[in-house]
Amino acid sequence: MNTATGAQAALYCQGTFDVAAPTAANKKTMIAAAKDIGNSGFTTVILGQFHVHSDGTIYYNDTPLENVLPNLKLITPILKRAGKVKQVLITFGPFASDFSAIQANLASFKSTMAGVLAGYGIDGLDWDAEEELGNFTKLLVDLTIWTCGLGRIVTAAPYYDTAFWVKVLQQVAKQKGAGFAWWNLQLYGGAYYPDWVTALTGVVPQPAAFLYPGYANTQGATPPTILSALQAVKTANPTLTGGFLWRYESIAGSGFSTAQFAQAILTGVA
Repeated sequence: MNTATGAQAALYCQGTFDVAAPTAANKKTMIAAAKDIGNSGFTTVILGQFHVHSDGTIYYNDTPLENVLPNLKLITPILKRAGKVKQVLITFGPFASDFSAIQANLASFKSTMAGVLAGYGIDGLDWDAEEELGNFTKLLVDLTIWTCGLGRIVTAAPYYDTAFWVKVLQQVAKQKGAGFAWWNLQLYGGAYYPDWVTALTGVVPQPAAFLYPGYANTQGATPPTILSALQAVKTANPTLTGGFLWRYESIAGSGFSTAQFAQAILTGVA
């Protein structure tokens, strides 16, 4: 379960750091982005989207994993340098094919990702499963327990089928020492926060502390609207501690800074 203290703000990134064979200019852009995020106030950065092909090869968007490992080695220390970003995660999904391929190549997936978790400053994994959920109950339970066993954290990004996710949560919890750190609840995907709090009541000690409401600037969310929305959620759920934003790449050109988005979340849940 989540052991973080104080207000938490998570940020999903999609594509900023997935450049294969980056030029000097590409590296400069990635470094600038990592510094921007690292200084902004976000406490967790979630890098996506990672996919697994049918032969078991892992890709960071459209780039083979081995071609972006130098990028991870470069940017994860920069993200954490200011001391505000406490963890950097990798998210897998959202396609059913990703999880089918993991399932079919489980041993190689675990071997590869164990190396990534050990050597590239990655603190955990996030499951963005959004299709054919019922096929992957056992897999998500196994992967979560395995990741926790490596001393890393696990999150998930649900937005529908509470019964499925509660089943996964309960089965993981049966394993001593294993558990999700928190869930990034996609309100922009249609999740209704009170329903999820109700579904998790009695399953986790503090459902509102476990469920981070998520807002999408791709759908027009701004720091003022996020702050207002989170303050309303906080009023109804005083134990709320965190929220998240999808996505970093849509901040540029929005008229707001990365720090303003981070501060809106931190203030809204504080």
